[in-house]
Amino acid sequence: GFEPPGAPPTVHEAGFLGVDSRLGDGVRMAVVAAELAEPYASVRSVAGVELRDDGAVPLSPRVPGGCRDTRAVEMPESSLLSEVTVTWTVGGGLTVDETAIMHGRWDVLDGRIFDCASQPTKEDLDSFFSVLRDFEAMEGETSRQMEDDVSFTPVQRGPTRWRTRPADGKKGGTAIIPAETTFEVTLDLSDYGAGDVVAIYAL
Repeated sequence: GFEPPGAPPTVHEAGFLGVDSRLGDGVRMAVVAAELAEPYASVRSVAGVELRDDGAVPLSPRVPGGCRDTRAVEMPESSLLSEVTVTWTVGGGLTVDETAIMHGRWDVLDGRIFDCASQPTKEDLDSFFSVLRDFEAMEGETSRQMEDDVSFTPVQRGPTRWRTRPADGKKGGTAIIPAETTFEVTLDLSDYGAGDVVAIYAL
């Protein structure tokens, strides 16, 4: 058949959705607009075990408390509990000013705030910890015991994938959507006992 010279490239040819193409720019802008609609943080792995993203299945409802089953890792008692690596990602913005990991026993957390279906807001967290610390003080807990109930890692910050250029630093690449920015921290979970069910939240 007849094919005029200079026919448009197919989707399989390098550059068709690349950094310099208009279609590639349009796809990236659509994804950026969707991503920036609402900030979110999501744990990606615990102790090297990749976790399924509950939000990746279209029209799949997020059941309150469901992440205790769908995003769970069983850890054996060992000295390795003092060095548990957690990775997570943060989206919904161009830069991450503050992010951290919070961990604590599920039976200490308020299920209305930590419901697996929505991201706790700063107001939710402030209210929860105000009540929790008051209750712990009435129980006569020491500051060390309070810290053992719910702990935070040091704050991290950095750019998201939308603030970075292609890995080669040049135009003309073929990546449509840059790889997401991930953060990493090592937790000491050795203070938890056998049978404890521990929540790990990215904030």
